[in-house]
Amino acid sequence: MLLVRLCGDTVPKSWNRWGRPMTRDSHRLWAFLLPPGMDLANLVQALVMETPADQLDSCLAVWINPDFDGRLPVSVLDELEPLTVLHTRLHEPWIMGDLGSRVRPVFQPIVSLQGPGRLLGYQMPCVLEHPERGEVAGSEFYLLARQARRVEAVEQACQIAALVRRSEYLPRGVPAFVRAFPRSLLQQDLRRHPSYTCLERLGIDPRDIVIEVAERGQVDDIDALINSCGILRSMGFRIALDEVGAGMGHVGLMAGLEPEFIRLDKGLIRHAQRAQPGASLLEGLVMTARSIGAATVAEGLVDTDSLRLCRELGVDYGQGEMIGSCAPVPEAPRALPAAD
Repeated sequence: MLLVRLCGDTVPKSWNRWGRPMTRDSHRLWAFLLPPGMDLANLVQALVMETPADQLDSCLAVWINPDFDGRLPVSVLDELEPLTVLHTRLHEPWIMGDLGSRVRPVFQPIVSLQGPGRLLGYQMPCVLEHPERGEVAGSEFYLLARQARRVEAVEQACQIAALVRRSEYLPRGVPAFVRAFPRSLLQQDLRRHPSYTCLERLGIDPRDIVIEVAERGQVDDIDALINSCGILRSMGFRIALDEVGAGMGHVGLMAGLEPEFIRLDKGLIRHAQRAQPGASLLEGLVMTARSIGAATVAEGLVDTDSLRLCRELGVDYGQGEMIGSCAPVPEAPRALPAAD
């Protein structure tokens, strides 16, 4: 039986077709038995499709034993998950299993923009091998992970896969940029985190790993994040702040985290090409990064115009299609045109 808790006051009309309130005195808790010919995935799909979007976010659900006798233990309420999470897990069941075999790290070179294009290192994002749709991009991958509440499992699988591939293909002294989200960095003991404990086994020097702090949104506990990054530095890692310019929330983190690298979002680069205010913002971020001792890395360089702009504004490093595509093995970067 599917148990659904409605946090709002209005009951979706379609619910009367599939279930009934648990008690006469309250419409907040509903029970849904499986109709003939339907499995749990079909039932959840029907509820999701027929519940208005503004009410769906407040619906929490759990599957309980079909021989339920009407007495609801309090512990069941602790197992309630958003109905949308249950929907994703039922329709994408692979995401609840071992993800190591489904992630594939790739290499994209990062080079100096102010000289002859000297190689700095490689960013190592991951792509997902979906069991039905084949290869999907990282953005879609993480969207599915968020919908299934599996972001930390996905992140850990990507980190370990990237570290293993780095140990196979990159020599000492060539850094790999590996993404990490603040939530995982706020664990109690980073020294026991599976992604970091495998370094010794792989023979990787922590100084060859740059942890990219990536978060599209607000960081709730900035002081704790700063402390965690300090612990990582004491272990030998370097820190990069990712997606700076995608949202102004990261700008406030620059001074506190004291990152060695500031990664400038590709959207900011495009905006700087189109309008002077964008160019002024980019120049200001470069100057701020320089004032705190951080090097800047421009993402998404695709043509000579974006390269010329970044050079003129003093961006230190760059990556993008004109420098080198993402590849399953590290490839030498393409030669850059000489600076004007």
